[in-house]
Amino acid sequence: MGRLLSFALVAASPVGGVLAAIPLGILGLGYPPWAVVVACVPLGYLQVLVVDLGWDGLERLEGWRRLRSRPRGRWVEKLLSHCGGFWSTAALVPLVGPWAVMALMRAAGVPQRRVAAPILLALTVLSSVLALVCAWAPEWVR
Repeated sequence: MGRLLSFALVAASPVGGVLAAIPLGILGLGYPPWAVVVACVPLGYLQVLVVDLGWDGLERLEGWRRLRSRPRGRWVEKLLSHCGGFWSTAALVPLVGPWAVMALMRAAGVPQRRVAAPILLALTVLSSVLALVCAWAPEWVR
């Protein structure tokens, strides 16, 4: 039970997350690759839910609303105005992590329901490719 809990905590962690959990699950703990992928996608998406719920909580604070109402630089405004495209959102997930993508989207005013599909797609593709590499790489090295 301790091994499963450690795997779940690594997969849900914003530091490492799916990128660390898949090799841990397949190579370290001996779990089947399909089971690791099936477990990592929702555990990775848990980061998105935590950021989204946390953002809702922050929006209730007057100090946070005051901070967000301050004028931003031109570069930040341009970046935030282009957020929310399906493929750009999906491409960001492996680069910065699902939690950071959700935080960026909430800063841009994009709701979670609009970015759920690209984030889930990116987590599924990332998990599947990494699981294939972890499953086949030991055979290639021999």
